[in-house]
Amino acid sequence: MARATRFVIYVLAVVVPIAIALAVVGTTPSLLEKVPAEHRDTVAAIGEGAVRISGGNGGIFRSQEANAADTTIPGAPRPLHGEWSPRRLEDYPPPAGLVAGVDYSLEVSEDGYVAHWPCDHEIPVRSFDAPPGSEADLAWAVETLAFASGLPLRYLGPGTESDREAEGALSVTYGDHPEFHGTDVAGVGGPTVWPRGLIMRGSVTLRPDQIGPVPGDPWTRSLTLHELMHAVGITHAVPYGPEVMAERPAYPPQVLLGYGDRFALHVVGCPGPPTG
Repeated sequence: MARATRFVIYVLAVVVPIAIALAVVGTTPSLLEKVPAEHRDTVAAIGEGAVRISGGNGGIFRSQEANAADTTIPGAPRPLHGEWSPRRLEDYPPPAGLVAGVDYSLEVSEDGYVAHWPCDHEIPVRSFDAPPGSEADLAWAVETLAFASGLPLRYLGPGTESDREAEGALSVTYGDHPEFHGTDVAGVGGPTVWPRGLIMRGSVTLRPDQIGPVPGDPWTRSLTLHELMHAVGITHAVPYGPEVMAERPAYPPQVLLGYGDRFALHVVGCPGPPTG
């Protein structure tokens, strides 16, 4: 019995650290990119399995202060993954407890359709003139938003001038903007919307002096996530509300997605077909 016990302990001592390491790599896009292509799918599957087993939401070893939550809303219509089609606000009545224009608000095209990105190809996110320490929080915000919405967003790191404002992509610039002059506006973001609500590109500009130098700063994360949500078609909830998309931020900064945020992301996102 003692020999069997020692064997089990030995196996666990070897296997568990390896499994944890693979789970970390499989849930972190920047690390997954470094895995040889022939093994990438396997490692990603291990990471996804670890997330499901642990109950983690978007990365089991990520800081728990700001994890996203799944946006499956009971009773809400479910857009089909892998295709794009026009969406109308009346087709997405809010669940009990949420009020449109108060708990959440959505960008609507001039012809009356919900603005949303296609689901059938990757949406690259690139940074421009990012200050030191900012990229980790930007990567966190992109991963949080991708997990919560199902949108195929992927942070690819710094871009070149030819990448800026590219079609089908989302650009995040750290620098000046006319709306920053003489105001306390810390960031702006939004999509370019074609007829029937098709989003063709997105852009975000963040004031560098509003970005913390140490990764994990709640204000930096809240601001970055807020502006990225603008770029995927979500507008302001009421000021000081319990939502990332509140028009005026509460204190401390909101880094957990509220119920209104989650429903808005469900409407503009790509949650995929039902399972089972």
